[in-house]
Amino acid sequence: MANSQQIEQAHEEKLIRFLFFLFGFGIMAWVPRMPEVKEKLGLENGAFGSLISSGSLGALFGLLSVGHIIHKIGVKKVLIWSILLLFGSLAMIVHVTNSFTFLILNIAFGFGITAVHVAINSQAFHYQERSGTHIVTRAHGLWSAGALSTAIVSGALVGHVSLVRHINVLALLCAIAMLYIVSQLHPVLLLANEKEEESYSIKQIFTSFKVDWPITLGLACAGYLEFAIGDWGTIFTKERLGIDSGLSTVPYILFTAAMIFGRLLIHRITEKYEIDGLVRKASLLAGITFGACIIVATHLPASMKWWSYGLFVIGFLFAGLGSSFLGPTFFAAANRRSPQPSSVVIGQLGVANNILMFICKWLVAWTIQFTGSIALAFMIPTAMIIATVFFTKALRTEGRRS
Repeated sequence: MANSQQIEQAHEEKLIRFLFFLFGFGIMAWVPRMPEVKEKLGLENGAFGSLISSGSLGALFGLLSVGHIIHKIGVKKVLIWSILLLFGSLAMIVHVTNSFTFLILNIAFGFGITAVHVAINSQAFHYQERSGTHIVTRAHGLWSAGALSTAIVSGALVGHVSLVRHINVLALLCAIAMLYIVSQLHPVLLLANEKEEESYSIKQIFTSFKVDWPITLGLACAGYLEFAIGDWGTIFTKERLGIDSGLSTVPYILFTAAMIFGRLLIHRITEKYEIDGLVRKASLLAGITFGACIIVATHLPASMKWWSYGLFVIGFLFAGLGSSFLGPTFFAAANRRSPQPSSVVIGQLGVANNILMFICKWLVAWTIQFTGSIALAFMIPTAMIIATVFFTKALRTEGRRS
């Protein structure tokens, strides 16, 4: 049960949405500046990709534990400490030139991201259950809006403001703003053990662990394209075409803009069409268009550089639109199909998904290292998002479990 003191639901929803926006704005700020991070560490693509994927180790520990911690001590304490860890590690990570130090900080950063992710999604599901308003997908749209905004800002700052100054100032401001929102949401934040009959011990973290395979595999197939573009999109455009750092961020920016558009408007479409059918069509749209554009663009001669760039833009745009609502839809289905608390469901789903993401990230990174082709490696997430069609039956409402 929430605290006895309440705030208006409309105000609560605005605060939750802004929390998602700031979360996306903060954690994605360094993505458009990945080439600078890679250069600072002095690593090749394969080694850099492997090092970046180490954040999955921190995320894995977070997914195993944070949902149960929330169930025991509530959302507020978890949010406060995870926000401090998240932005503290982000502020430090851009200072380092040593790979081992980067590894440790990136693991901490991954844990912080996961802890905040589980906490704010748990609160969003809590609000959704109380209000009957479908906020989760739209909240993820605000996360994407934050990611888009920060991509634009980062692109504009490249060459004008140093990486360290940019990220340090941003981390400080985002941490302060998010902590302020947490204080405003205090009256309605999830408390510990809302259902008194449910209690989770450390042992139960593992014994209660269940994998909903259709949802887990569907989420992995649907979601990895976003991760791959986030990790390699800017580097791909810059290295393949020699585009300057500012323009190299445009495809990623348009990808994120398309995701926002899809996430904010999907609730209007689902009023007319079944969600499983929409997911099938969207995954095919994203995969086929993205794959075709990348293949054609990379086979054009060097004299047609800007035609290639245009195809990259179109491919990234349709990838964002088609994949926009897939992840939140699988998350919502997982919560609907499980009898466990939403914080636990999010964590357990994330564990299996994070292991799969870790494997995919390594596979893509070393495909790039051995072949020298980011375009070829992009065919892996392309095939995965097309394969999402095999898991859409799990999204049907009548598939709910007791």
